[in-house]
Amino acid sequence: MDWLTAFAKDDFGKAVITVAGTLIVTGFGVWLGAAKDIFTEWWKRRRQTRYHAMLLAVTLDQLIDDCIAVSFDEGYPGAEGVLHNTAPNPKIEWPAQLDWTLIPSDLMYRCLLLPGMIKSAAESASFIADNVAGPPDYEEYFEERQIRFSSIGLSAVHLLNRLKETYDVKYQDREHTDPQRDFEARIERAEKSREAERERQKKFMAEMHLRDSDVRYDLAWGRMEDN
Repeated sequence: MDWLTAFAKDDFGKAVITVAGTLIVTGFGVWLGAAKDIFTEWWKRRRQTRYHAMLLAVTLDQLIDDCIAVSFDEGYPGAEGVLHNTAPNPKIEWPAQLDWTLIPSDLMYRCLLLPGMIKSAAESASFIADNVAGPPDYEEYFEERQIRFSSIGLSAVHLLNRLKETYDVKYQDREHTDPQRDFEARIERAEKSREAERERQKKFMAEMHLRDSDVRYDLAWGRMEDN
């Protein structure tokens, strides 16, 4: 290190060391400032993303509540004895301030599918009511609503869980109910009811076919006796 000591004593060496020291300090200051800006921007974006994730979570939370109401809607009898809805079809309106660019693309896509799913479910239930179900109980109509909107509610539950895991967002505490379990149970019950109805129809058609065959046989036998 003797050469460095000798170099530092020289006027030229002093100048070089001074310039080098100034550059190092200046460079470190610039780096520190840039690092601070980067960290500040990252923290700001993180807070913004979490805020928008919360907006999304609140909207999904409300949709889940609305789907629960439909999934348990068995109807109420009107004055004429015909069953009517107790819960309206769910709707979803995204907050105007929600910035979708801050949400991961796959999550955004699955969320943006929900309005179309809701529209399709409402139209399907309406078709069943007009063309399949009959008064007074409109059983097929209520089953269709329960299955379709329970499925939508399940999708919203999965999305909400994703937001909780990714952004640690909070949502309402449903200590006396488990939406996922309830939706799955309602879907299973409605599908079993449909399967039972299909079996009844299948049995009825088989009996009708057998009865028709017997009638044709009797008619044919009667013609043979006449001859």
